[in-house]
Amino acid sequence: MARVLDKVIMLLAMTKPVQLALLMVTMFGAYFAAGGSLNVELLALLFITGLGSAGGVTALNMYLERDIDRVMSRTRSRPLPSGGLTPFEALTGIVFLIVIGTVAASLINTWVLLTTLVGLYFDIIAYTELFKRHTAWALLAGSVAGSMPALGGWAAATGSIDMLGILMAGMVYVWQPLHVSFIHYAYSKDFMDAGVPTIYACLGDRAYGLISLASLLSLLSLVWAFAALAGYGLTTGVVSTIVGLRAIRAVLRFLSSPSREGARRIVKLASPTLGIIFVLLPLERVILGLVGV
Repeated sequence: MARVLDKVIMLLAMTKPVQLALLMVTMFGAYFAAGGSLNVELLALLFITGLGSAGGVTALNMYLERDIDRVMSRTRSRPLPSGGLTPFEALTGIVFLIVIGTVAASLINTWVLLTTLVGLYFDIIAYTELFKRHTAWALLAGSVAGSMPALGGWAAATGSIDMLGILMAGMVYVWQPLHVSFIHYAYSKDFMDAGVPTIYACLGDRAYGLISLASLLSLLSLVWAFAALAGYGLTTGVVSTIVGLRAIRAVLRFLSSPSREGARRIVKLASPTLGIIFVLLPLERVILGLVGV
């Protein structure tokens, strides 16, 4: 029994729990920002959708990239390259996760199911299989997958996909280059050893800073666009701008003196910058509802 539990824990580790938690924040944040109710059954289905689809797809990505993980010092201790799980054990668990996530999404509505399938396609087919080993710009495809939980959360609450939902998904999409590109920079030697193209290898140090500035400015622009169209989000806009300016200052420092330590500092700022938006927007929506605005 203890051995089985160890295997389950290693399978869950393949979902990248920290990353999955942030995706869950975007999914539930979008759900409540759209006015979603405290329907226990629906919330449970949405949780299973996120765990199964987003977590399962991440684990499948790790399964398909186990040869790369064996080469990179940062990833050698993961369950597959370390031998903690066999490929068969991992794949069995991954299929289970994706199936329950897809079934749960279908029980919510067709739009949520669509976002789940789009996420699966862009993460596994477009990002992992078609682009990652061949071009540094694979992150543009991977970013589509990362934005789908937010769009799915919005669709779960509204039963549709509209401009506001697309804006929330867009926030996640434009944020991801900030997060991913600096991971690539901080561990560029690992990626080069594994033969994975990076923007660093193609364009050099400063390209990371310029891409990150564009990412941050786009993110803040979308937050304010959402506030203008939705009629709420002013507080979120102000707070996210303050936090975003701190991140912009860190990027400008990196541009003046590129370093791996500077890159790691920006990676640490990236997640809170996005998380704050997806916590504050639903809070604003709830508060406005309570005061009858």
